[in-house]
Amino acid sequence: MLSSLIIFFTFQSCLNLRQCNEVFAHRYLCKNNSNAINYLDINADGTFLHIYEEGDVKLKNSGTWEKNEDGYCYIELSDWKTFNEKGLNYEDYNNGILYINGDYLDMSPDGNSSTSFIKDQSSLTK
Repeated sequence: MLSSLIIFFTFQSCLNLRQCNEVFAHRYLCKNNSNAINYLDINADGTFLHIYEEGDVKLKNSGTWEKNEDGYCYIELSDWKTFNEKGLNYEDYNNGILYINGDYLDMSPDGNSSTSFIKDQSSLTK
């Protein structure tokens, strides 16, 4: 019985149990810094806009995104800047990955964290 449970839970941990929404064009908020406005607009036309405002500093980044088609639940963004993780001390990457998990866009496949984005229910990006 115990070995059956171990095999079951091992199998379950190997499955991709993330909630991968097909339609997720929205505004997503990152609330890790109460002194900043930090959001990501994911647009249905395959573009994104990332805004970070803190005090007198306003940072803006835009590019394109594409949903992964190999069965994993993430989007890849072109020219990603880590405003949501490091604020004014951001890093600039050629590409970034955000994992889709229900109403969250997460920085890692482990689940949401303080640097994850959550869908803003009051604002739909068209």
